[in-house]
Amino acid sequence: MPSPSAASTSSADQLFPHLFPVTLAFALEAHRACRFTEAESLYREALDICPDHPNLLHYYGVLLHQRGQHAQALEYIDLSLELEPDNAECWNDRGFIADALGERALALRCYRVALSLDPRSPDAHNNIAVALEADGKLGEAVYHYREALKIDSTLADVHLNLGSALDRLMRFDDADEHYRALLSLNARTANVCLKTDRAEALSLEGLEIALQLASQTDRRRVANGAFGAIGARA
Repeated sequence: MPSPSAASTSSADQLFPHLFPVTLAFALEAHRACRFTEAESLYREALDICPDHPNLLHYYGVLLHQRGQHAQALEYIDLSLELEPDNAECWNDRGFIADALGERALALRCYRVALSLDPRSPDAHNNIAVALEADGKLGEAVYHYREALKIDSTLADVHLNLGSALDRLMRFDDADEHYRALLSLNARTANVCLKTDRAEALSLEGLEIALQLASQTDRRRVANGAFGAIGARA
């Protein structure tokens, strides 16, 4: 006999066969455009229709994390992982939330799980590197930054992170190579949005300023998640 939750979800799906995918699509569009209030409202509408959809739970958890509601975000991310435990992207975002809650060792483990599930994920390599660099393991961090760029050499945030790490190792010529690569990226990459902890957008038009700040202490690392980059402090 189906559980009440399952019966409720099935009933909702029958009553609104076309409403859920449309609502979720609009929610994702608003989320990617950083219209967080609109996205949250649409996610909640979608949850009323289908509360056990793993992608919906995942992305709503990401939104809550970006809005600073980390404990609540964790609940939704974990619900999603219960339904899809092999979702590498969700494990990656689980790492963000662990880091935001001060559990840095757990965050690194989550990123490593994500990488084991998807060895071709540049985001997982980058985020492992960010975590390792925060622990002072610069050599290991550089390795993972380079692995991320082997997979996708157009990742602006990884070039910035790697250049900054090489600066800290006093390998200035190598660092300059990645800063130059960053500045010569094509128009497709120039549309990347780098987000801070407050979910404010930093356009690549401001990249010159970011590069000037890159070698300062207490500088910001860019960690990558489901909706682009989310700031992570070293």
